[in-house]
Amino acid sequence: MLVSALILAALSALAAAAGHALLVRLAPRLTGRMGTVLAWACRLTLAAVFLAAAYGKLRDPYAFAVSIHAYRLVPPAWASVSAVVMPAVETVAAIALASGLLWRGGAVILGGLLAVFLVALSQAILRGIDIDCGCFGKGSSPVSFWLIARNYGLILCALLPLALDRLRAGRERAVLSAHEPLEPADR
Repeated sequence: MLVSALILAALSALAAAAGHALLVRLAPRLTGRMGTVLAWACRLTLAAVFLAAAYGKLRDPYAFAVSIHAYRLVPPAWASVSAVVMPAVETVAAIALASGLLWRGGAVILGGLLAVFLVALSQAILRGIDIDCGCFGKGSSPVSFWLIARNYGLILCALLPLALDRLRAGRERAVLSAHEPLEPADR
């Protein structure tokens, strides 16, 4: 258990450092055409992953409810409700992200879900619970450090388009304010 905790801590620190480097150092250099392409690639990748995940969960909501309950985080009634609500939220957010309609909200929702999944996976590993993740419905991969690393990568896919959009908006405001006439000073 201690080894698992240390590996999780190291993986989290590595992911945080990589994410910081990507979002803070690399993102300002990617505000042009390459940034737009990268943002769209992240958005479409994340949307495709969540649409596939939602499809697998909606095919067998009972099996997904059993997977949720196996994490030992929520009572059985909440697991049943979550098994129906979660795929619906994933679908709506993924469509928003891919379509460009309210894509920022979709990115925030999917990033938040990934953070919740990250906590659930981590606690399962730390508690020694040997279960399938339920990520794509019935027959998903067993809980592992690989899934935690994958979730960190997907969180970056959710955050990168938001960071690039914010940088682009900041530069547009700076350009617009540079062209505004100066107000005469009060005398």
